[in-house]
Amino acid sequence: MITIQVVGYKNSGKTTLVSELIKAFSEKGLKVGSLKHHGHGGSPLPPENTDSTIHEKAGATMTGVEGAGTFQLTMKQSAWDLDQLMSFYRLMPIDLLLIEGFKKEPLQKIVLIRQEEDLPLLEELKNIKVVVTDLALNYERYHYPIFRRHETKQLIGWLLENVIVS
Repeated sequence: MITIQVVGYKNSGKTTLVSELIKAFSEKGLKVGSLKHHGHGGSPLPPENTDSTIHEKAGATMTGVEGAGTFQLTMKQSAWDLDQLMSFYRLMPIDLLLIEGFKKEPLQKIVLIRQEEDLPLLEELKNIKVVVTDLALNYERYHYPIFRRHETKQLIGWLLENVIVS
């Protein structure tokens, strides 16, 4: 399973880019999984008043529901590290896992830079493969391929050739 992180600060366009990548790679025949870090504090909100939520409130550590070929799983523990989460994806027939967030993890990354205040990310983060920004960055300084936000097709082509090698 190939894994790519998409990282950047809030409102940098991570979710939009991940959605575009999922669509493009799925259309190319890849089985794509996604994993998003809920960076807003607290736990993600489950759907209210469902049977699985009732089971969870009754004390179930893990709940699952299946219908029409869709399986949703909820599992609670005090904290999760990324490798634990990725282990669930490794059980599935997935070619590519796109991870939104978890920026400090050492996986290969697409870094989104929206404004100059975001530039320290390029010094702090490990395993950067490519940068997406509309800022005029000096390639000689950063040594990463740089794509503009509107160059999604070019970015996808670069990823196919350099990261998702058949």
